[in-house]
Amino acid sequence: MLLAIDIGNTHIVTGLLDDAGNVLLTFRVASNDKLTEDEYFSYLRNISKFNKIDIEKIDGMIVASVVPNLITIFHFLGKKYFNIEPMIVNSELKKPFTFASNLNPTGFGADRIIDIVQSLTEYPDKNLVIFDFGSATTYEVLEKNVYIGGGILPGIEMSINALFANTAKLPKVKFSTPDSVLGKNTIEQIQAGIFYGYAGQIKHIIKKIKELVDNPFIIATGGLGKILSAEIEEIDVYSPDLSIKGLHTLYEYNKSHN
Repeated sequence: MLLAIDIGNTHIVTGLLDDAGNVLLTFRVASNDKLTEDEYFSYLRNISKFNKIDIEKIDGMIVASVVPNLITIFHFLGKKYFNIEPMIVNSELKKPFTFASNLNPTGFGADRIIDIVQSLTEYPDKNLVIFDFGSATTYEVLEKNVYIGGGILPGIEMSINALFANTAKLPKVKFSTPDSVLGKNTIEQIQAGIFYGYAGQIKHIIKKIKELVDNPFIIATGGLGKILSAEIEEIDVYSPDLSIKGLHTLYEYNKSHN
């Protein structure tokens, strides 16, 4: 059984997968570098026990992180509780894709690597565009297994928080699908503006990508991707477990290519 850890700026998503890559369990906790490996292990033990999964069967571990301080904590967790040296996702690992010669991949995010790896595994014969709606929204574009570029923009929650933090009277609202583009009160108007404004951004980005890439297959993932995917008809599939499955795929890929 593989323990897969995907550490983002807001949440840590933990996955347990069997040898075939089937997801047995996922759960998320807040990213907090003040917690210890013992505290994170207690989450893992208690949630796994509740779901009747035996963590003593864990024999592999892989960690992807955009928060460097937390890598050390999960390294300690792997060594202390499972006697495992975790595989850490970075640009040095073997990958089933290459970067275009005009790109500089230095500092390319671990979260983006695992999204690409799994997308290529599931859709190997397509040009791909992958949107990950996390703390920041990222998009990756691949032609024939070659990464040709992408982009980063403020995430949905970041946009809401910025609006709330920088205005005196506007309330903080929950991101959701509004009833109409015409809000009837302040809260509905913020929800409408954020939702349709953000959807419009993504639609325009896809339009510009399609001017450069032939017939791309559009994938969405990330916590808020499901809500947006229902509105944006250009998105072909929403894949909630893309990152966790990508960790398993990358782990097995590196084991077999050593």
